[in-house]
Amino acid sequence: MADSHMTSYDEVIYPSFPIYYTHPDRLATMAALFGMKPAPPEKCRVLELGCFDGVNLAAMGVVLPQSEFVGVDLAGTAIVRGNALLNDIGLKNVTLRQADLMEMAPNYGEFDYIIAHGVFTWVPQPVCDQILAICKGSLAPQGVAYISYNTLPGCHSRLMLREMISYHNQDFHDPQKKMQQALTLLKLLSNAQVKGSDPYVQFIRGEYERWGARPPEAFYHDELAETFTPLYFHQFMEQARRHDLQFLSETDYFDMIPRGFSTNAVEVLDRIKDDIVLREQYLDFMRGRYFRKTLLCHPEVPLNRSIQPDCVRSYYVSTMASPESPTPNLDPGAKETFESKQGGKIITADPLGRAMFWCLGETAPERMAFPRLVEEVELRARRQFGFIPKPDQDVTADMVDFVWAVYGAGLVDLHLSPGPFALQVSDKPLASPLARWQARRSDVVATLHHRTFKLGNTIHRGLLALCDGSRDRGALHADLVKVFESRALDLIDEEGNPVTDMALVGRAIDEELEDFLKKATQSAVFMA
Repeated sequence: MADSHMTSYDEVIYPSFPIYYTHPDRLATMAALFGMKPAPPEKCRVLELGCFDGVNLAAMGVVLPQSEFVGVDLAGTAIVRGNALLNDIGLKNVTLRQADLMEMAPNYGEFDYIIAHGVFTWVPQPVCDQILAICKGSLAPQGVAYISYNTLPGCHSRLMLREMISYHNQDFHDPQKKMQQALTLLKLLSNAQVKGSDPYVQFIRGEYERWGARPPEAFYHDELAETFTPLYFHQFMEQARRHDLQFLSETDYFDMIPRGFSTNAVEVLDRIKDDIVLREQYLDFMRGRYFRKTLLCHPEVPLNRSIQPDCVRSYYVSTMASPESPTPNLDPGAKETFESKQGGKIITADPLGRAMFWCLGETAPERMAFPRLVEEVELRARRQFGFIPKPDQDVTADMVDFVWAVYGAGLVDLHLSPGPFALQVSDKPLASPLARWQARRSDVVATLHHRTFKLGNTIHRGLLALCDGSRDRGALHADLVKVFESRALDLIDEEGNPVTDMALVGRAIDEELEDFLKKATQSAVFMA
């Protein structure tokens, strides 16, 4: 590898996880919602620009074996690691290449989906233009390009922090020292004033908590990167139009909905709804948005901007929301709260709505076809929540409206396919080769619905690594004991010492085995 191709990502390894909203299922769902005819995720071609070590593509490849994935990145050490991973797990439908985007031909091949996540804000303008040129030249006629980037006005505050930290770090050159000193400065600023009610202090404290919750390598490559150029949405779209690409949508539909806005603000947005770029820009102004995940397509593709709720009838539905209470409140008139990690929240006494969230939550990770969802929800609402439909009530129509409303609030997700994961704990559980590979090396693994699953301890790591479809519970227990006997893994006691008594190890495995298998199944870790 030539020295000219050494990058900061070769120097400091960036945390690598599956990126949920880049998955072909999500991109195809958004395209279909707006009237496109996207390639089915089960048989498509995907190109990722700036793929790093390819974990995002590998997580797609294991669940979509008939699809083809190509990743390119300038960081040679990351590509070497990624190819070693692909070789270890025997994944043949993913190809990783070290390449300079500026040396790539815009017509790099034809791809149904092109992904550029975490690249656009962090490269010089000529590279941004090249990314858009590749999207134009290599995108299939009904293809979708995904580009994420930091946006203004929200990022003005982060630019302010970046400037202060850059000044503070001007005499530090070691990356580890820079990361440490960034947090040191934020801590100093957050505690500088005795009274904490000042808006500036509240902002600094919030940012200190946000930065502290992230791996330091993340903010080193994000806010502290050599290049960090947020832009307004209209500026991004001006660049996209110069490359003959049009705005399709955001990858999260609820990001396009003015939730929590005043009546006057919604009226203003409605008056400019025919100019989608103008509307989205004013939505950013009102929201103070700092990050976008934008989808683009060819300009000749006709798009339907008047989506009707009835469209949900043709999708599978899953929930991203958790109930406030661990068990349902069976009082017919009770209000229950459901909230998603994306910030969506609903408080409802509607028996159909309550039944739907409990049904989807308890059957996770299942994506339920809408007709079946209606049947299951109505039955549960009658049995548990005292639902008695009115003589003229159309339950299916009511469910259509409710699903569409909570989809716009970010509380449920829509899908084109049911997903490739096991819905029940099997006798011989089978985790993907990627998850087993990851479990042997870390406590975070990729799930089959393209999220991550945190393994709580070495018992979980050892169990998952052994879930290759050949072992029942007895074999899992026996073989995991052998793993601990060999000291490949250690079970640590309350005093921080390795447990050497294998009888104690065996009892600990017994205590955790069933609960782990259940939670891992609910998190879509096991293959069908």
